[in-house]
Amino acid sequence: MAETTSTGSKRWLPLEANPDVMNQFLWGLGVQLNEAECCDVYGLDEELLEMVPKPVLAVLFLYPLTPQSEEERIKQDSETKVNWMIISL
Repeated sequence: MAETTSTGSKRWLPLEANPDVMNQFLWGLGVQLNEAECCDVYGLDEELLEMVPKPVLAVLFLYPLTPQSEEERIKQDSETKVNWMIISL
C-alpha cells in the first residue's frame, strides 16, 4: 500500500472507499469470512446507524485530502512532537 517517490521515500496511497475492495483486502490478510466484514455507513442518524451490523469492531473514516487538511495535519504533527519532547524531559 505504499509507493516509492522519486526521492526514494515512501508515501502511503489512499485507501479505497469501497466495502467490497476492503473485504477482499481483509480476507487476503487471513481474516476469516465470518470474522469481520466492512460495510458502508450512510449517516450518523440513529436510524442509519441501526443498519450497521453489530458488533462494530472498528470504524474507518475516509475523506479527501485537501491542501487545508494537509496543512492542519502537519501542524498537529509538529505540536505532538513538541509535546512529546516536553513530556519526556
